[in-house]
Amino acid sequence: MSVQVQVMDQGQLNKMQALLAGIPNGTERAAQSAMQRAVSHLRTNSAKAIQEKYDISTANIRANENVNIRYTYQDGVQAFVTFAGGKIPLFRYGGASPGAPTYDQSQLVPMMIRGQWRMAHPGVPAHGHQRKDTAPALFEYAFVARMASGHVGIFERTGSGSRSGGDAIAEIMGGTVPGMLGRDEVKEKLGEQAAEKYMERYHHEVTRLLNGWGG
Repeated sequence: MSVQVQVMDQGQLNKMQALLAGIPNGTERAAQSAMQRAVSHLRTNSAKAIQEKYDISTANIRANENVNIRYTYQDGVQAFVTFAGGKIPLFRYGGASPGAPTYDQSQLVPMMIRGQWRMAHPGVPAHGHQRKDTAPALFEYAFVARMASGHVGIFERTGSGSRSGGDAIAEIMGGTVPGMLGRDEVKEKLGEQAAEKYMERYHHEVTRLLNGWGG
């Protein structure tokens, strides 16, 4: 989802460009530095908005999010704030258990493993949730497993006869960053806050450049 925000009108932009006319690439330098701060501000605020309702760490949000700000200089400065990102594995939310692959040593069940039926210890049923207002739920037929790549997640068997040990498995996923941010009004507010931070830093960078602090 992309939110459009008016950052500066044409009159404000003209004034800034006039102030920096004697500094090589002054407008672009100030804009680039301000944008970096605005993106950092946006990432922090979007994580806080998600964590109001969802049980997930900032690190796990950032590992799966793509938030950025793009600017165009037409009739002033227009900011386009984009929220994107794929589904986050359920294992990365708080409350997921067990915390590592764990097997029920008390029983052996037939399982299709690499194309052959074998007797093996089944994985301990996994628990997980997303929202803070819910307790972790039991996923009776799901288990925590580590893939050859080293990735750990909560998986369930999806192959033929999966309840008794089908070969194919699929990871159970949670929501996306745009989805967890919720209503469009929340995203628009975050976009406006990022634009305000951009302008705050832009004025600061202009002052630095005019005083010769920016090199």
